[in-house]
Order: sequence, then C-alpha cells, then structure tokens
Amino acid sequence: MNDLNLRVAALKLCAHPKRFAELRDALVPLPNRWNSAPHGFVQQFAAAKSSAEQVLVVKDIFYKDQQQDHDEVARFLADLLLASPLKHAVRNQLTKLFSDNALAKQDANRIHRHSKEQLLEALQQSLGDIATSLEEITPLESHHDRTNDVFVSANACLQNFPFGREALGLQVHLFAPLLPTALERYWADISDPLLELSPTRRNELYLYVQNALRFLVSLLSEWSDQLHQLDCQRFLSSADVVAQKVARHMDTPWDVRSIAGLLIGHLARFSGTFKEYISDCSIPRAEQDLPVQTAALLVLRRNDYSEHASQALAILKLIVTVGERESSVSNLLVFLSKHLFIYSKSLGELHSFLHDDQAVIYQQILAELEVFALQNISNATDSVRHMSSALLRQVLQHAQVAGQDELFQVVYRQFEGHVVSLSASCLALEQLIAVSGVSEAIKNCPSLFGVIFPRFLGCEDSVDALFKAMMVSAHKTQPFAEWHSLWFGQLMAAIQVPEKRRSVIEQLLTQAVQLEPKTLAQLLLHDARLPLSSKLAAILSVRQLSEKRQELLRDLKQEVDQALLGLDDHTRLLALRLVVETPRPSEHLTKTEAEAISLYLRHNANNPSAHLRQLGYGLLQKALRRINLGLAEHQKRPTPAGEELLGLLTCLTGDLSRNLFPTANYGRRWLSLHLLHDCVELRQKLQLKMSEELLPPEALPNLEYCLGDSYEHNKVLAAKLLETLQTCSRFQPDEMIELLLSLRPPDSATGAFQLQVYCRAKVVETDLPLAMKANIEHEPRTYRALLWCLEHLREGVNLAQRDLAEAAKLNPLYGLLFASRHLLQQLNLKQLAKESAWRHYIEDLVNICLEVSSVVLPVVSSASPEGHLPATRDQETDQPLTNVLSRRLPSEALQQVRTTPQMVLLCAWRSIKEVCLILGELVQRAPLEEEQQQHQGDFLISSVQLEAIGEHFLQLLADTKHRGAFEQAYVGFTMLCRRFWHSDSVRLNQLPGQWVSEAMAMVSGEEVRKGARLCSTRRSAGMPFMLQALICTELKLGTHATLHRCMHRLLEVCERRTAGSAGITARSHALNIMRALFRCSELAELVTEFMARGIQCALDGLLLAEEWAERNCATLLLAALIVRVFGVERARLETGELHVRNRMTGRIFFTRYPQLFDYFHAALQRESDQMDTDESSNGSSNETNGKRRQAVQLEAMLLMLSRLYPSSLEGAESTLNLSEFVPFLIKICRSHDLMTRERAALVVANFVSQEQAVAEVRRIVVELKALQLRLKANDALALDTNLLHGQLLLLLHLHRLVRWTRPSLTRMQLHTLAALAGSLLQRDVCAFSALVEVMVAAMEDAVDSDLLDFKQLEEIGAVYLLDHSEVYRRCQEHGISIRFYQIFGLHLHRLRGISQGIVLHIVEDLAEPFWALDELKVELWLYILLQRSLGQDHSLVSELDVEHFQFSGDIRRYYKTLTTEQREEIAQELYESHAVRSSVLEMIKISSTRCWSLTMAGRLAALQPLLKEPELNLNQLVQRCSEEHASHLEAGLLLGLKRLIGERKSLEHKHWLPLLNYALGLVEPVQPVYLRHQSAELCHLLASSHLKEQLGLGIAKPDVEVIGRFIRLVLLLLLDEAEWVRHRAAQLVCSPGFRSEQNDKAREVLPSALTPQFLKAVLAKLGKQIDNPTFLLRLFHLIAEPFLASQSKDSELNIDEDGDVEVFDKQEINLYCEPLLVLCELSAAFRSQLGNSRELMATIDALGLPSDLVTH
Repeated sequence: MNDLNLRVAALKLCAHPKRFAELRDALVPLPNRWNSAPHGFVQQFAAAKSSAEQVLVVKDIFYKDQQQDHDEVARFLADLLLASPLKHAVRNQLTKLFSDNALAKQDANRIHRHSKEQLLEALQQSLGDIATSLEEITPLESHHDRTNDVFVSANACLQNFPFGREALGLQVHLFAPLLPTALERYWADISDPLLELSPTRRNELYLYVQNALRFLVSLLSEWSDQLHQLDCQRFLSSADVVAQKVARHMDTPWDVRSIAGLLIGHLARFSGTFKEYISDCSIPRAEQDLPVQTAALLVLRRNDYSEHASQALAILKLIVTVGERESSVSNLLVFLSKHLFIYSKSLGELHSFLHDDQAVIYQQILAELEVFALQNISNATDSVRHMSSALLRQVLQHAQVAGQDELFQVVYRQFEGHVVSLSASCLALEQLIAVSGVSEAIKNCPSLFGVIFPRFLGCEDSVDALFKAMMVSAHKTQPFAEWHSLWFGQLMAAIQVPEKRRSVIEQLLTQAVQLEPKTLAQLLLHDARLPLSSKLAAILSVRQLSEKRQELLRDLKQEVDQALLGLDDHTRLLALRLVVETPRPSEHLTKTEAEAISLYLRHNANNPSAHLRQLGYGLLQKALRRINLGLAEHQKRPTPAGEELLGLLTCLTGDLSRNLFPTANYGRRWLSLHLLHDCVELRQKLQLKMSEELLPPEALPNLEYCLGDSYEHNKVLAAKLLETLQTCSRFQPDEMIELLLSLRPPDSATGAFQLQVYCRAKVVETDLPLAMKANIEHEPRTYRALLWCLEHLREGVNLAQRDLAEAAKLNPLYGLLFASRHLLQQLNLKQLAKESAWRHYIEDLVNICLEVSSVVLPVVSSASPEGHLPATRDQETDQPLTNVLSRRLPSEALQQVRTTPQMVLLCAWRSIKEVCLILGELVQRAPLEEEQQQHQGDFLISSVQLEAIGEHFLQLLADTKHRGAFEQAYVGFTMLCRRFWHSDSVRLNQLPGQWVSEAMAMVSGEEVRKGARLCSTRRSAGMPFMLQALICTELKLGTHATLHRCMHRLLEVCERRTAGSAGITARSHALNIMRALFRCSELAELVTEFMARGIQCALDGLLLAEEWAERNCATLLLAALIVRVFGVERARLETGELHVRNRMTGRIFFTRYPQLFDYFHAALQRESDQMDTDESSNGSSNETNGKRRQAVQLEAMLLMLSRLYPSSLEGAESTLNLSEFVPFLIKICRSHDLMTRERAALVVANFVSQEQAVAEVRRIVVELKALQLRLKANDALALDTNLLHGQLLLLLHLHRLVRWTRPSLTRMQLHTLAALAGSLLQRDVCAFSALVEVMVAAMEDAVDSDLLDFKQLEEIGAVYLLDHSEVYRRCQEHGISIRFYQIFGLHLHRLRGISQGIVLHIVEDLAEPFWALDELKVELWLYILLQRSLGQDHSLVSELDVEHFQFSGDIRRYYKTLTTEQREEIAQELYESHAVRSSVLEMIKISSTRCWSLTMAGRLAALQPLLKEPELNLNQLVQRCSEEHASHLEAGLLLGLKRLIGERKSLEHKHWLPLLNYALGLVEPVQPVYLRHQSAELCHLLASSHLKEQLGLGIAKPDVEVIGRFIRLVLLLLLDEAEWVRHRAAQLVCSPGFRSEQNDKAREVLPSALTPQFLKAVLAKLGKQIDNPTFLLRLFHLIAEPFLASQSKDSELNIDEDGDVEVFDKQEINLYCEPLLVLCELSAAFRSQLGNSRELMATIDALGLPSDLVTH
C-alpha cells in the first residue's frame, strides 16, 4: 500500500477536516438502529456525559457479562464502531476491543465470552447494513455527506484493524458497485455550473471524490481476484471514466488527481489492458496527463519490468523533463518529488531479476532519478528539498548494490566543477557520504580541504553539516592519528579565524571531543590558541572527564577566574557550569569552588539581563544542592570536610546578606534574596542553627531596607527572611502608620510588609497603641494589628463621608485596606471561624469595605473619573485645615499639598481595588454560612453578607467607568465565582448561571437589571470582565457550556442586525464582550471555533454600522482577532515587511477557518463588481457614506489578507487557493481610495506565483502601451486616473517579484513607461510619480551594465529631460515630494556608466541652490561621506552614526548599486569639492533664518565636519559646548569636536573643562544611548591623545578640576545602563595608559570588575599630592558627587512648585548603577593609594560607608 501513502496528514482519514476537532471531543450518538432499544447496555452508553465516560462504558460492556441479550452486545459495539468519527477515543477503544489481544484478556470465568467468529460476524453485518443503506443513492447534494461518511468509516477498517479488514473482505460485493455511482454523482455536481457551489463546498466535494477513489483503489489492491469473480467490470468502467476526467482536470487538487491516476492504473491491470495503458503513458502528452503518467510508474510490479522496462524509462524521462521545465511551480515539484521517491523505493533488488539488456535500462532509470534529485536538492521548498535528498540517497544505494559507480562520479564532478550552488553540492555530497563513506569523497574532491573547508567552514551551514557528517563517518574508518590531523586540525585552524562563527566551530569541536573524549580533551586543555569558551564547551560535554574534574579545575583556575569576569556572557556561564556541575550531586563543594562562586556573585549578580540571571540562578542552585547533600552526609558521619562545608555555607550566607546593601540594583537584590532564602531553607531542612549571630551585623538592616523595594516579590522574600532570622522586631507603630497613611502606594505597601514582619516576630520592641479587650488564642498580635488598622479605617471613612478630597490627602484608605488584606492572607481563615472575636472582626471589615465602596463609587462611576474633583468643605468655608487626623498637620510637606483630581481618583480606584480583593479573597477562603449549616457558628461570612458582596460586585462591574477599578473588581469577582461554581450549596452553585442569563439579557436589550446602567462607552467598561469571570471560572469544572451559550448568543445579537438605537447599543456591547473573550488567554483554543464568525461580525460591523460607536467596537474586535490569529505584533523586517511569525500560509488559515474563504470570496467579488458602477453614481450623501464604509471594510479585509502568503502545497490538497482572489483584487486596484489601491496591489503581489506575475506584468504593459498610443492620437482623451494609478502600483509590486528574470519584458516595460511619462505629467502628477517610481524600481535592479543599451537609456533619459520646474510646480500643488524624480536622475546617470557624469551630477548639479533638492542632496552627501569615513583606519564614525541618522531606503539602495570604484571616486570628489563645501556652508549660514526640518538641520550639522575644509574652529565648538543648543545638532557638534581634537597634537588647557563638562552632560541617564556612546568615544579620544600629561606626574601642579571630572566621566561610563557603552568604556580602561602595572596584558573584563582597578591605577599617579589635602578633598568630592547625590536622596514627599505631590516612585533612569558600592570602591581606592592624608580619611570616615562591602 505504499502507493497510497502520498501524504501524512489529517486529510488522509478525515472526511470533514473543518469538523475534525469538534468530532473528536463530542459525544458519540447512538446508531439509529439502537435509539429506542430497551437493552441495559444501550441505556448505560446513552447515559454517559462525556467522551471519556463513553470509553469506560464501552470497555465495561465488552468485558462484563450481560445478564440479558448477550448476543446483541457484539452487534451493538460493531454498529457503534462504524458510527464513531475517525480518531475519536470511542472508536480507538472499540478497535482495540475487536482484536485477539482483547479476546485473550477476557475473564476465564465468564459465562458468555466473546469469540472471534462472533465479532467478525457482527462487523460483517454492520458493514452490510451501512452499505445497504446507500444502495438507493439519490442525486440530492445533502446525501453526499452521508455517503462519504459511510465510505470513510468502511475504508478505515483497512487501517491497522485486522478484524475490520477481514470483515470488509466479506462485504466487498456490496461496496464495489456503490463507489462508481457515488463518484459519478460527486463529479456531476462539481462539473455542473448551474449549481453555483461555494468554494468551500466545492473543496468538500473534491475531498469526497478523493476518499471514494482511495477506497476503490484499496479494494482493487486487496481483493482484485474476488472482484473478478463478482463480474464488476461494468461498474468499474464507469469509475474509470470519472477517474480519467479527474486526473486530467487542472483545477482539481494534486492529491485527488494522483489518487485518480492510481485508480486508472489499477483498473487497467484489472481489465487486462495494462500493456496498452503503459504504452499510452510512455508517449509524450500534455502536462494535464502528468498524474496518469506518474501513477503508471507506481503501479509497476517487479515482474512487469521484463516487458515494460523501456516504457518505464520513457515515462520517467517525460516526468523529469516536466520537472526541469516547470522548476518554479512549487506544488508540482512537491507532487513529483514525493512520487519519484516512492517509485525509487520500489526499485530495490530489481537489478537481480533483470537480463543484461534490461540492466542497462535500469541504470538509465537510476540516472534519470539522480538528475531530478540533483536539480531540486537545494530547492527553496522544504518538502521538495527533503524528498530530493532522500531520493538521491535511495538512488545511490541502489547504484552501489548494482555496482553503478558512474552515478557517484556525477556527484563528484558536480562538486568539483562548481556548476551549481555550494549548498546544493554540499547536500548532494552529504547524501553520497552516507552511502559510500569518506575515503572516496576525499580522493575525488581535492577542493574539500584545499578550498571549501578552509574558506567556508563556520560561515556556511551546508559546509558545516557536510564537515560534521564526514568527520563522524571518518572516525569509524580512519586511524586516530590520521583522523586527528585531518579533521581536528581543520577545526583548530578554523577557530583562529575571527570572521568565522565561533559557536558553530565550538559545536563541531564538541562533537569531535565526544568521539575521542580523553585524548582530545587533553590536547584542548594545553592548546594556547583556543579560547577558554571552546575548551569549556568541549569539556562539559564529555562525561568521561568527570573523574578528572578537580584536576582540570586546578589547572584552569586562573583562566576560569578570568572567564567569570569576562565580557562574553556565554563564557561566564560555561565557567560557572564547570565550577558547580559534578557527575555526583553529593560531591562536596570545595573552598576553591566557593571562592569562584563568590567572585561570580560579586561581579555578575547585578547583571540587568533577566535571561542570564535565571540561568546563573539555576547553576548556583546546583551548588546549594551539593552543599545540602554534603551537610546531610556530615550529620550522619561528621568529617572535617563537612565542617568546612558548613563554614562555606555561613560565608555564602554572609556574602549574600551583604549583597543586599542599600542602592543595590534589582538584579543583585533578586538573585541575592532568592539564594539567601534557599540557604535559610537549607538550614531549616537540615535543622542547623540559624541565628542573628551567624549573620553579619548589616544583614538584618539590609533586609529591612529591602521591604521598601519597588518590586513586590522582593518585598515578599525579604519579609519571609526577616520572619525567620529576626528574633525581635524593631519596627515602630508610629512609623508604620505613617507609611500606611501615605499618599504614595509604594510606601503603603512597605508599611504593610513591615506590619507583617512585626506581627510574625517572636518579640517586638514597641507594642501597638491599641489595647486588647478580648482574649484571642489564634494570632493575637495580628488580630490586634488588624483592629488597629480598622480603627484608622473608620476615621478615614468618616472623613471621606464629610470631605472626600481631604480624605484623599490625609487618609487615602487604600494603604490600610492593603495592610488588612495582606495580613489576612497570612492567616488560616478556617481556624479563625472558631473564635467569636475574629467573626466580629470579619463582619466589621466587610461592612467597612462596603462603606468605603459606597463613598468612592461616585468617582469611579463618573463619566469622566480622571477629572472628577468633589467640592471640599475647606474650599467652601475657607477655614483652616482641621480634621480628626490633626496630629499629621506638623508635617510641612503635607501642609503644602494641594488636592488634585488625580489624588482623588487614586484614592478612589485603589480603595475599590483593595475592597474588591478583600471581599473576593474572603469569599474564596472563608467558611460560608450556607456551606456550614451543620456546624453552628463555624463560619465567617453570613448569607446576608454574601448576598451583599455579590450584589456589590455586580454593581461595580456594571457601573464603574475607571479601568483600574473594574479590572480589580474582575479579579475579586473571579474569586467569588470560582467559589460558587465549586460550592456544595445548591443555591450558591446556581447563582453564576443566573448571573450569566441576566447579563446576556441586559446585553441583548431584553431586560435591564434593577439599578444597573451599562456603560456604552469605554469598551462597555466592566461588563466584558463580568462575563469573562463567569465563563473562565467554570472551566475548572471541565465544562464549556457557559462559553458556548454566551458566544452563540453574542454572535446572534451581532448577526441579527436589529434596527434602532437599542440594537446599536446591544451590538456594541456584544462586540466588546467578544473582544474580551477572544483576548482571554485562559480560553485559548476554546474560542477557535467561533473566530470565523467573530471575524465576519467585525467586518460586517464596519460595513453596516450606522454610528461610529458600533464601528469603533467592530474595529477593536477585529484587531483582537488579528492578534489571536496571527500572534502578537513583532518587529518588522528592515524592508518593512511583517515578521514571518505574524504571517500565515493561506492553506493553514483556510483549513482552520474554511467558511472565511466563502466570505472573503463573496465580499471581494461584490467589491470588484461595484468598481465599474461607482463612477456612474449620482454621488448622493447616503451613497457617499456607504462608499466610505465599504472602503473601511475592504481595507480591513485587505489588512488580513496581506498577512497571508501562498503555501508551497497550494493546490495540492485543497482548492481553497489564494489565487482565487487575484482577479477580484486586480479590479479593486482601481478603487477610489488610495490606501485601498496600495493595499490591493501589495496583496496581489503576495498571492501570485512568478509565472502569474510575469503574465500580469505583460498584460499591464500591453494596456499601458495601448493607452500611450491613444493619448498620442487624441490629446483630449479622458483618463480613468484611479485605474491608471492602480495599474502602476500593481506593476511596481509585481516588478519586485519578477525583477530582471525576463529582461526583454522589463525593457519593454521601461520603454512603454518612458513613452507615457510626458503625457501623464500634463494630466495627473500622482500617476506620473507612480510611473517614475516603477521605472526607479527597475533601474535599481539593473546592476549589470549590459541590461540596457544606449538607445534604451536615451528613451529613459527623455523622462529626465522634461521641464523640471514644471514637475516641481505640479508636485508642489498636489503636496507630492519630488524626491522620486531626483532618485530617478541619480539612477539614470549611474546606468550611463560614465563615472565623471555620475560625479558631476552628484557633486555639481545637486549643489545648485534649489529648495526642492536640499533635503535629498544633504542626505545623499552625508551618507556617502559617512561610508567613506567608515572605510578609513582611524575613523571618526561608526555604524552607530549611520543608524542614528536613519537614512531612507532609496539612498541605501542607490549606494549599493554603485561599484566600489564609483563609490570611492564619488566620495573623494565630494570630500574635496569646493561646490559642495560652498553649498553646505551657505545652507548653514541661512539656517538661522530659514525653517529647516529638524532632521535636515541635524544632517547638515553632521555633514560639515566630514568635508576636507570644513571651516571649523575649535574655540567656537568648545564655546557651543558650554551654551545651550538644540539636541538634533549634537551629532554634528560631536563629529566636529572629534575631528579637530584628533587632528591636533595638543589641546589647550582652557578647553579641557568645557569638553569634560560637555561629555558629562552627554553621559547623563536621560540622554539617548547614542549620545552616551558618543560621550565614551569622546572620552577615549581625549584619553588616548592628550590626557597622559594631565594624569601623569610630569606636571608639577595638575588641575584637580580636569582630573576629577575625567575620573567621574569614566566611572559614569563604566556604570552606564547600556551594555555597549559600558564595554566601550572598558576598552578605555584596559588601554595601556590606565592598566595597572601588574596586569600588563589587556583583557576583556566586566566593567564592574574594572572599576577598582581603574581607580587604583589613576590614583597611584597622584601620590605626589599626598601633602595637598585641598587637592585631595576636591578630587574626592568631584568624583563622588553624583553618587553621593543618589545615596542621600531625600525620602520625604517631593513637592513641586505648584504644590503637587509626587505620588509614585520615579524609577531611576540608570537601573544598573549602584551608588553605595561605587562610593565604597572609591573610598577603598583612596585609602589604599592616598591613605596617609588625615583630612581625606576623616572626610571618608564621615560618610559612614560599610567597611566590608568591598573587601569581602
């Protein structure tokens, strides 16, 4: 049956692919025969509620004795099997039961056991019944589905089902006559044009034809003799007629045609006309006969070759010829490659059965197959490439067996002759090596080691794969010495070449070491040429080296330490892996390894990369696991090594706690807190002592400081650690309440965590001021704290009820609510229910929460909550500020605060947030009265409170307008719904369903909930969230009923199109709710089945909606669906195209959503038909609005279609091809809307193949030529400008697909466009610009000078000879940039091939003072001069400068078309040109009076320093540095400074301070990364050229201002947030002027590790100033100033000039810098180098810096 296995896909077995997923999970219905059967087992199956339950019932029926009607069981199961959908769990289980294995598993004690004969008889009867039910096939289309289901179900008996195969063989006589009749019916409907089948229905019928053909082929293959006896010739002859039509029908999918071809071959053998059939196929025929000819090869048997070998060869030659001729048709090549591969498998051992003359034909057959394989082995289509590779290997294996060496020589000659691409040669040689080995390949291909491997290894993927295959194969046959010299030596040579990809070479080295682990590893270790990363990668991949691990670690210690501080992330992780990973997890951690880990933590914990942080954390956990296992062993058997391990754990804990110093960045805190938490858990697990004495003194203060971290998960870890480590809490109640009452949410969160630590502490330093009245057994301190918070809450609510604005300022409530919720999260609520005091507290808390909500609800329910400011009593009476919280009045900051709407809104929505979360968590976790009826008193929430909470959530979600409020209400409501769905209480369990019904009635406008007012704006506010919560929480029950009910109802509301305002509102709500459901990640694939209808509703809303509100909702829904279908938007490619992850093949898209094909097809057809009638309309207002809506819908459809592209299997298995849309899209290209024309042209270019594109280009060129002739004959001819512009846009996009593959066609295109240009300029300048852009696109691709001759260039040049002033005038009138015309001129001069002409045009012509050229010429000149500077040795610019100016694509493309000589000549002329210089200086001169664009002004400023004589003065530039200037001029100023500084041998002393101050301004965190990098470049230029005499002690009195600012600049660069700025600064520090004398070899080291080295090296040169305390103190303050400012940042509220308060933390822009650590390193450097200065040491001591932060 190999001839049937043409494709592995779901379509192979599934009759209804669009319903495949649904059928697999749906319940299997009872067969019709058993619907009213009284049998117990039937009723048992009917009662099953899920497919999984049905599977269990089926097994139970089969294996258990039935008391009655046992004889009917097998028949019932057989009927059920055939009625079940394919791949369904029930069918799979029944297939297993109808087998010998299942019969053997029956209980031996059963009275009634099933037998094989009984099961076969049941299957036979069932098959007979379903066949009999089809005997009367009616021509009605509705019966096709039933017929196909029967055929597919019966055919599935042949798929791994022996019982089914045997039973089907007994009923062949029933099915054989039915299949030809069904085929005729199917094909008649497909061929009848009067039926007007939709595309999806036609595709479905093709699938039915394929299934019937496959079934018939199966019957002929299995039971041909039996069919002969039945005399089926008459029926099968009609099947042959249909198969002949199907196989030759070009619109039929290739899969269907291939099966039809197979049927024709089998029928020819069956009817005895096989000889004539083969002879007929061997004759050259039209391409439509290709499936018949290909099938002829597949039906050949081994004994047929004695008679038909020559015909087989002739057929094969015809096929290979077609494949060569149609090499660009991907679906044809897919078809041929798969069939030829299947054919090649049938040729095995054939040569042994052939005579000598036939053996020659056999060799020719293999040669033809090899030709096809070599032609397509590097095809762009994956399936063609893979099948061709497999075909070549198969052919070479046959050739090897037959001794046919010539086929091997063909591959060798192709490789050595370089007649095909390198990838194709390598792929072919790789397949050959897999067959014949390496030695012959090396002998016959000397270029392998002579050219290919030395040049391309590590650069080309195909060469890398070939090398790996050859190396592995050679290892099996070559002696080690030869193998090592040949292969390993090649790798060692390749890794020395910097241009090669090191990662690829390292992978190959790893592969080599794995082949010879012990020998090669030793060679690697002692090879100084290899980088450490290569050694580590190879060593870590070999387990055999694990026993020598400690020895390797000692030998590589210095290199490993360097790697842990290196710049390469990969190398650092490899070094850490070597340190921590061991073959035995219980191997003790050594002191050397602990030191390496400490070194890694010190300099890598602050890495801002989350990815590297997670990887490092995972490796460090392995080290902790080793400590854990080692200490566990030590507890059993104490050893000195265990004691050492305990000491290492203590040291590690201390290092981690010190790492939590204030100002530590997020990365350091995250890693240190996680590891410290792991260490503490390790000690607790091993029951080791963990006390404050074992920690450094700053550990607990550091953890307390971490409670103020901006990230909550850091607070959580710090709080857990404090609860464990701290014996006595030092937090003060007054300070905590100040934080909880703060306006700043981060402060209130800090206060809540402090209160958590306070409550959980064993001892507290200061008690809470609230006295305890009741005796509480469970968590008394927490109860007291909660009452304390509740008291302040009551005060705040009382104030808010009187004056909400003042409450928002003095007691914003949300901090206290957050603290209450946070403390309740730590408690077991079931335990609290046992105490009445806790029950009373919960009751009070719920009541106060509801009061808070009622107070702030008017704000968040306001139509404009962002600007809602209630009137305050103080404003009304102008009285002094007095209230119950008057004790806070002394704070000066609070007195200055002015109440703003933002503060009121913040108080309102955050209070609502906390209320919702408190109520939701209480309902989710607390015992409820209705569930605890049998336990009186053991509940926390009563039924009355529960009902109030539910109503509260419903009101919030219905009324709230503020997104932050209803999003948090959704979270709380989700908790409530989850509890209700799972509740044992019947009433509670039914409430969510009732709410869903009420909500759907409200949405559809049938019913309005009492007091509820749905928000028709703000995307329906909370209503989508309400339904999302109700639907998603039901999923945990394993049912999707609510989802399906809601989606069907919502879709019906949108599809019903009810007129009137109520209908519009209902549709708007439905669209918004569906948007939320489609975006919900929890629903994931569950909404897939509704997406097609959702897309239709959204598109219909764009077309039919009469009000903007509904159209807006439809647009938002469509956007959500596009994201759901195509994924989250990724960055586009440089060409502007969508990322491949945001695109999809049309085959996949329409397989998932087949009904959309019909929808798009009908909509595009409707739009294309209306294009002809648009111009004849009278232009009434209604028609104009309708046309506008049509344009919007069409634009949306084109937006979706633009994300599709044709599959290589287009037309192979389906007729739902993108090419079906092309005729309509071509008509739409004449739309009145410009964006629609552009989008339609782009989609057409995406959908057509290259051949179709060529045909379309030819058609357009002919039409344009006819238009040109008509215009020439009649100047007054009326033009359809939309049609013309659409044709030109289409031509532009199609040319980018065709390019110069058809030179004659492109020449004709240019000739026609050039002749038409003059006429179009006078009629429509928009069309003229589009025409010139098409010509520019063709000229850009014409890089070969032979493509256009002199005459053609003269014709094209006539366009440029048009009156330029007329072109500019018309373009200006229509607002069109004339850039296209000048780009055209540039390419025209380039194509003429005269270098002087190109240079003269660029240098002289563009230098003319004409406004329209200014922007283009400045951009072009700057780009060329930047590229010139890049090529110089000591360049002023880098690639970053080129990226910074964001040059347009046409300039980049023009530059690429120039030859290297032309580039150099033009650049040199530009550099030296006086005309260019004069033009640039003139434009700069008038720039103060003329309004340039900022982009052009910046480019102009950068252009001047790149000229030969720029007329720049250093004094003026330095003066500009000190003055205020526009930011867009910075790049030009920097280029000028770098050029003048670089040209000078010395720099005047007066310039140093301004330049350093300017550089310090550039390095500020608020500056763009580009400018910070330029600051590093400027710093490097200053240091390398002129700073030695300033920092060296040759000067008697060095300038402290210069030195201090320079050191500060370098430090700021080393600590910059951007990695590449830090690395550039590291290069400066590693330069000879700054390296310490002990370290004379420059290394790439992490900037954090270089900082102390740099400081010591620089300060060591200032030893002579030891007696000058003024100098040293000033130097210290200059360096430390920015870090001291960050360290001493005021923690009070920041009040601006208007009295507004800074409510939220403003994150530091530089998240990498750690000021305290820098100050410690700076102090340590000053102590070590200048420690004898008492005044300096006193100043440093006064700072109170941690003494051991650096030394450890």
